[in-house]
This record gives sequence, C-alpha cells and structure tokens, in this order.
Amino acid sequence: MDRVLSQTPNGRVFICPNCEKIHIEFHNFLFSFNKEEFQYFQRCFARMDGCYYEALNSDIVYSRKIIVPIGHKNASMMLNGRELKELQRLLKCKKDVFVPDSFLSVKEIGIQPGTN
Repeated sequence: MDRVLSQTPNGRVFICPNCEKIHIEFHNFLFSFNKEEFQYFQRCFARMDGCYYEALNSDIVYSRKIIVPIGHKNASMMLNGRELKELQRLLKCKKDVFVPDSFLSVKEIGIQPGTN
C-alpha cells in the first residue's frame, strides 16, 4: 500500500513500497525520485517566486507564465501562479516523513526472502 505524504486537490506525494521511490503526481505530471532527488526538487520549488516569473514572462504567448525546465531540452513544465502555490503546498511534507515505519522489512534487515 502506498504511503501518502501529502495531498492537494490536484496532486499527491507518495512512497511506493515496491520501488521505494517518492512519486509526485500533479495534474498530468508524474515525477519519481529517490530521497535526495526529492529533497532537491522540494528546495527548488520552495524558493521559487511565481510573481517574479509571471512578470518576467508577461509578454510571452503562453497562458501559463512560469516555465520550469524538467531535464529534457524539448520539454518544460508550465504553471500559473495558483498552480505553483498548490505545488509548493503539496511538496511541504513533514520533516519526519522519511522516518521508517516502526517495523523493518525483511529487505531492510538484509534477509533474503525464501532463505532460512
């Protein structure tokens, strides 16, 4: 069962127990990160000033003025100010979110399944 870390009307952040990745589902975007990548992504969006980018890009033809490169030269994420605020809220997970559950899995303690 997925462990939901945060949720808004248009997205959620959760940890998949199978792949142990942190997934961010937001509108039609899906990002999958390990812990360090996720924390970097969090920091990038936490300090992003939407008003600045909306003013900077006010004359472009696109309706969404906040353009975020996503790692591929031919693709970018586009947001408006309201969407950026929601994404920032979504990415604010509790500090202790990566503290493991009270029981360790077999994998975490180094026992191979099916061995005695």
